Amino acid sequence: MKHYRLILAALLTTRLLPAAAAEQWTLVTQTDQVALYIDTRSITSKDGELRAWEKWEYPSDRPGNRATGRQPFRSARFLTHYDCRARTSAEVQSVYYDANGEVVGKVTEDPKTVRLSYVVPGLLSESALDFVCKPRKQKQKK
Repeated sequence: MKHYRLILAALLTTRLLPAAAAEQWTLVTQTDQVALYIDTRSITSKDGELRAWEKWEYPSDRPGNRATGRQPFRSARFLTHYDCRARTSAEVQSVYYDANGEVVGKVTEDPKTVRLSYVVPGLLSESALDFVCKPRKQKQKK
């Protein structure tokens, strides 16, 4: 009987975890070469900038880069800072995944020294900026 109570407690605990801890990926745009998602639960505001996680998923392996030690990758996530008024952004953290979902590379920049660059009109990064910067109730980061 004690065994069943432990299983029931584990199931209830799992179901009662705060929903805010879960990711909520929303498709922003898609081409035949990539799908771009934003984690809407990660959008926060601090010091006049918005921050959000982007996920870029590719239908096939991409050539590796310096961050992946030249290993191919299938998807990447970027923690990006946005200045909506200036229409600039910067990637502060990048995480690369292989086809099995294993991390194959990671880069972290110092947010205090990274410079925001102008977003080029017509590129997918402009779609991300437009999505993140659209008016909605923002969570304030402490």
